[in-house]
Amino acid sequence: MGSETPYSGSVLRIRSHGGSVRVTCATNVGQGNGGTSLPCTGCWVSPAIGNTEVVKMNIDVAASATLGIDLQRQFISGTTAAGAAQPLFVPIDDVSKLYFFSDDANAIIDITYLK
Repeated sequence: MGSETPYSGSVLRIRSHGGSVRVTCATNVGQGNGGTSLPCTGCWVSPAIGNTEVVKMNIDVAASATLGIDLQRQFISGTTAAGAAQPLFVPIDDVSKLYFFSDDANAIIDITYLK
């Protein structure tokens, strides 16, 4: 008999490699990884705390003031942590499929991805 213990349940594992990219919405728009393909199995998306306006995100189509979902900002020092937004997980196969828009001309979005 081997030394392995049999296990009949499923195991959810986070992959051990990935990385992060930062997107800046130059002239109000931005694209994940600057539009260069970056394959992944999913990613967490979060606008930077210093952004002054709402960031909108869309998949496969450019985001705009009226198109896309609003991304919530992280906890800001001096506010209630209970209401702090968590990074949004997006089950996507390529970071470059993410599009962003903000009235803040230099809004920053942080993306952490899994390979």
